[in-house]
Amino acid sequence: MLWIALYLPDLPLQLLQRAQQTTALTVLSVPSGPSIAAPPRNEAALTQALHNLCCWACQFTPTVVLQEQEGLLLEVGSTLQLHRGLSRLLVRIGKGLTELGYRAEPGIAPTPLAAWLLAKARCAGLRTRMCKDSTLLPERLAPLPMALLDWPADVLGKLQTLGIYSIGQCLQLPRDGFIRRFGQPLRLELDKALGTAADPRRCFEPPDSFASRLEFGFELNDAMMLLFPLKRLLQEFEGFLRARGAGVHEWQLLLEHMNHGRSCIVIGVATPERSAERFLLLAREKLALLKMTAAVLALGIAADKLLEFDEHNRSLIPDANSRAIGWDQLIDKLVTRLSSDKVFRLRALDDHRPEQAWQCSEATMAKLPSAPALTIPRPLWLLRTPRPLSSDDGTPRCQGPLHFLAGPERIESGWWDDHSAHRDYYVARNRRGETLWIYREHQGSKHWFLHGVFA
Repeated sequence: MLWIALYLPDLPLQLLQRAQQTTALTVLSVPSGPSIAAPPRNEAALTQALHNLCCWACQFTPTVVLQEQEGLLLEVGSTLQLHRGLSRLLVRIGKGLTELGYRAEPGIAPTPLAAWLLAKARCAGLRTRMCKDSTLLPERLAPLPMALLDWPADVLGKLQTLGIYSIGQCLQLPRDGFIRRFGQPLRLELDKALGTAADPRRCFEPPDSFASRLEFGFELNDAMMLLFPLKRLLQEFEGFLRARGAGVHEWQLLLEHMNHGRSCIVIGVATPERSAERFLLLAREKLALLKMTAAVLALGIAADKLLEFDEHNRSLIPDANSRAIGWDQLIDKLVTRLSSDKVFRLRALDDHRPEQAWQCSEATMAKLPSAPALTIPRPLWLLRTPRPLSSDDGTPRCQGPLHFLAGPERIESGWWDDHSAHRDYYVARNRRGETLWIYREHQGSKHWFLHGVFA
């Protein structure tokens, strides 16, 4: 096994700075004398932040452990081949954390506790090296100070009285004597760090929904200024979706205003998606049209329904699948910019009557029912209401006499409703070269009608 520990000692400060593009001075606590307003430590926000970090980290390994209130542990020994080595994986994790707005010190060791101690040592400014071999653990842990262990202060004080300041010095003490004086649990903790005792950990289980929130600590009155913090939340969202092997059809952008007001913007896509970049482009379209009525104090995103996601391979020469993906992205952009009630798809219905053979559907529907196969050509332009045509001795006229090309095609349908049709259709051409779709009632009527025009 091989563990990566990610230690975030100043997580409260990082949460206050995540919404800012530049790091600003933030006061978390002050002495009793000065009258400086300091934001309170928000334990619920810290817990939620670590929860979302675990959701994001599950894309690298299924074994993620939440480590108290200061970080997380990742067992990566079984996934190194997938990530093409430890160094590449560390680069991906480090880059991802930076994009999320976090700073973490890593520690690498064959046991979770040893990795955690090495990470804490790096944060304290001590020079440590990663350890991938369990036989080297005593050597790597020996110089670390005892203060890195979360032991009671009185125990650490007694050890200092004995001249024990490092883990290596503590390990040199007689085992039986250490247990009699300080107890079995503390000695067992050292054994877990060295890998001589089992150290089972409870793995984090990603939920079936996602929610993340970011407080600014200041007021934002420009909707486009929300894009930077939103990008960080969406990157967190993408990591969670990758961990679940899922995508979403829609997600909610939540804006929290002054006086506890709240706005919800729903953003949908035609096919399941998980790309933070694509989500951000759609959100930009929505925010560009948003009229801010009150300042925004916090930003959140939420998604309740996860769907299966099929990753698409990109090819050098666009094929039918890649063109379909581009079409879906265009639809998403149009719907986001114009709203869903102004963009539609046409779906064919299984009805012989031309005016009943189609229907408007939502543009963002993932899959439309398959249309019936047509073996007979139909005009691209169908008139909403058939137009009467003049005739000369029974021959229809439209910009002159019409020359029949095909027909008749009899359509007799709709006897079950109030829109029955009894028609004979013909394909005809006039002197101007226009190809028309005309019909007349076959129950004794001699009147001709124009119903469509071929392209």
